[in-house]
Amino acid sequence: MRIANWLENSRHLPTISYCLGLGLIALTVTAIWLADIAFIKEQQRIGVEVNLAGRQRMLSQRIGMIAQNMARFERVNGANPSFTLLGCADQMMRAHVALKSTDIQLIRSALSEGFSCHLGKPDDVPVGELSPALQAAFFGGNHPLDAMLRQFAETARRLAQSDPPDEKDIEHIVNLANLHMPVKLNSLTNTFQHEGEEALRRLDTITTTMWALTLILIAVEIVLIFRPMARSIQRNLSRIKETLAIAKQRETDLHLANEQLWEGITYARKIQKGLLADVHEMRHSVADVAMLWEPLQVVSGDFVWSSEQYNKVVFFVADCTGHGVPGALLTMIVSSELTKIMDYVDLDDPENLMLYLDKAVRARLGQEIQEDDKFAMRESDDGFEAALVIFDRDDNTLTYVGAGIPLFIQSFDGIRRIAADRRHLGYRTLKRPSSFTVHKIDIEPNETFYVATDGATDHIGGKNKRAFGRKRLFEVLESKAYADLETQLDNLKAVLSEYRGEEPARDDYTVLAVTPRSAAQLAEKAAE
Repeated sequence: MRIANWLENSRHLPTISYCLGLGLIALTVTAIWLADIAFIKEQQRIGVEVNLAGRQRMLSQRIGMIAQNMARFERVNGANPSFTLLGCADQMMRAHVALKSTDIQLIRSALSEGFSCHLGKPDDVPVGELSPALQAAFFGGNHPLDAMLRQFAETARRLAQSDPPDEKDIEHIVNLANLHMPVKLNSLTNTFQHEGEEALRRLDTITTTMWALTLILIAVEIVLIFRPMARSIQRNLSRIKETLAIAKQRETDLHLANEQLWEGITYARKIQKGLLADVHEMRHSVADVAMLWEPLQVVSGDFVWSSEQYNKVVFFVADCTGHGVPGALLTMIVSSELTKIMDYVDLDDPENLMLYLDKAVRARLGQEIQEDDKFAMRESDDGFEAALVIFDRDDNTLTYVGAGIPLFIQSFDGIRRIAADRRHLGYRTLKRPSSFTVHKIDIEPNETFYVATDGATDHIGGKNKRAFGRKRLFEVLESKAYADLETQLDNLKAVLSEYRGEEPARDDYTVLAVTPRSAAQLAEKAAE
């Protein structure tokens, strides 16, 4: 009765309103806090899932690479390819089971394995509560990811246990690893990301609603109770305005910083182009020359170097690790070391030149590290592929040494390919090359040679979204064989762009085309 009488007393109305409003505000703020915690955990879970799905894709590609050339894998890595195949297949299935279970601890445990590829089949864990989109990503379509991945793992196990390996199994697993599995795993990754975006939108809606309700309650409290505190609230609003002004200024500063960064990268492109071989200068030494240099991100990890010494014209093409600014910085290191080496290495020994360059770049990058160094994994692991071509005007011969970049020669009989050694230069974790194959080729008049980095043939496009490939490259070059080299490369660039369509470029690419000129031909031109 006393409580009822107290509530009926109008003098207590402000106190009642104050307590009720404060309680409602506390409830809404608590709801916002709980929603933030729930959705942050959800985002963390999805982020781990996306990372693990991406790790699966890289594992599938690693299995495909091992299966494609098991002998080379064992030679380069010093590891048993069969055990590695089995371990990687088991690890892919453990990751797959973890993703389907939706158990965050299991997912994080699978992610923490990295690329260890240790043996061990996954525990039989039931499928978690998957959303319809994830159900479709795992089990939907004509070729479900679940069945495809199990087939992929089974094929990998069968391939690891067979001696000799079945060629059909190798072809099947390489197709799955390079074509079908990436598409399925990318679709799964996109689904996880889409669900993450949906969670953020829900969070934004809930928090906005809660904050709106909080503001309404605060307004009611102000009208009923806090009119005397209007000046204090006004001061708080002024502070908020100041904060917004500061944020606006920071936004302006950030925009300015971005402009300055873009200007810096654009200027860096000018500097890098200055390091490239000068096509106009090269035309004094050869019959015809053209170069297609297409960076992925303003600056490039590809570069072309040229020099003329003792009636010999030297061409060097390199494809360095990465692209953009990191790749461009590496090209400067390689170019600097190459320029120094050319001062004391005999051009008659191109193999020694490549070995010296490998050693010099390793030393410059601090990658000359002992195997027992506990800090080794913290150091860089960068390198490059390269092709060295030396044209001797006196005997009209071409000397070629390749580390991952082949040489193409076009004559009246078509285009023939001189394969490069399967070598890489500079990398810390890859076996250091001890030798190179030196190819010496007689060049007939009007024959043209091409050096192209793999970015040219790796363009993805067409109806089936496949790589452009060497065969198409040869067809394009042969179709314009009668034209000058600049016209040929302009045509190649247009064909590559049309083939790619809406697909984004994935790497830098460079093509160097040269028609040499012998000493006799130079003398004839001078006489004219």
